[in-house]
Amino acid sequence: MRAVIQRVAQASVSGGGKTESIGRGLCVFVGIAQDDTNEDVDLICRRIAEVRIFSDGSSGEGSKEERVRWAQSVKDTCGEVLLISQFTLHAVFKSNKSLSFHRSMAPREAKAFFERVFTTLRSKMPNPEAVKCCVFGSYMNVSVVNDGPVTILVDTKQPKW
Repeated sequence: MRAVIQRVAQASVSGGGKTESIGRGLCVFVGIAQDDTNEDVDLICRRIAEVRIFSDGSSGEGSKEERVRWAQSVKDTCGEVLLISQFTLHAVFKSNKSLSFHRSMAPREAKAFFERVFTTLRSKMPNPEAVKCCVFGSYMNVSVVNDGPVTILVDTKQPKW
């Protein structure tokens, strides 16, 4: 499972007749692979909820580095999370110009995994309603105001932290 985590000032997604938006928090694009398991769901949700990419809120005192130190997670800051399904995160080049998505999980199974990511992440947050998601498999328009910018790639098949 792969996730692109972006720290945002705000983000929104429209698609499938639904629009969701968040304020300060994380916009997370989630790609599900054929060989993903429930362990991948747990790991990706833990990383999304607990990665420390927000300032600790210090102000005035000390150096700039001390004031903007990344010491808090979205969970710590009671921020919001917008989850967006994106099978293209598992694209591979077949040639110089064409792509293959054979590593992505089939839509029916991927939808169940995406719903599991959504419910698992909600269970890890102090305010479950702060986690929102798109309509799985729909054509979407995404708007992101990246804060920083800060963009982190997480792959559950990479070495664990």
